[in-house]
Amino acid sequence: MGPNAIKDKASILGIAAHITAASVGGPRYDANLSVGQRKDIDNGIWLCANCATLIDKDPNTFSVALLNKWKKDAEDEMNNQLRGITLNKERPFLEADLIWSNSQRWNRGYSQKNGELYGNVIVLGENQPIIWWDLVWNFHIAIYNNSQFPAFNIKIERIAGTEFNSIEKLPNLPPYANLSLRAKFEELFEGVSTEADKLIKPKVPHIIQGLQMKISYNDEKGVQHATIFRVNGDELDNTKA
Repeated sequence: MGPNAIKDKASILGIAAHITAASVGGPRYDANLSVGQRKDIDNGIWLCANCATLIDKDPNTFSVALLNKWKKDAEDEMNNQLRGITLNKERPFLEADLIWSNSQRWNRGYSQKNGELYGNVIVLGENQPIIWWDLVWNFHIAIYNNSQFPAFNIKIERIAGTEFNSIEKLPNLPPYANLSLRAKFEELFEGVSTEADKLIKPKVPHIIQGLQMKISYNDEKGVQHATIFRVNGDELDNTKA
């Protein structure tokens, strides 16, 4: 609810939604309730227009228990604000996920070792030429803000292990939002094509297994927080620092 250009009006984006549906077949319908109970304030929740639509589009995710928790949490928070009580709230919490995009090998030229093995002539189909290969893995690092607080001045730094060759810069991240960063790892390899194919086959190269990085970020008051993530197989393990 906020101001309106017309001085005696207010701009109201809130919607009085049902926790359990008002009619049969509706989201979270409870046949055990009477008509009066369905109309009662105990079965209502005040939501923004987006959330009021979302909870009815996906009732399995937004259960009766969850909506009642939202309602209680919001009422408790407002009650404490009216009483001047400051609560120790959870701060921003960012988590990361590693998503493989593609892997490639690029021919960067013949190795001098071919001369030692085959002389001046390489017979294709008979000889396996030794080539300098540029092995490239492309990823997306998805970062999720799993809190109701925005995260500012987000930075990623390596703690241990071999890091990515490049990672995009990070913008600020609003509450319950996510972003996707492009990341790349490259390795130069000297060998035959079958060996290069074997190395490029794993979605996450062995050399960056165990890589640990820290995502540091500030809340709206400038207090710094951090999440440590570690490359483990094809996934990232997240730990709140």
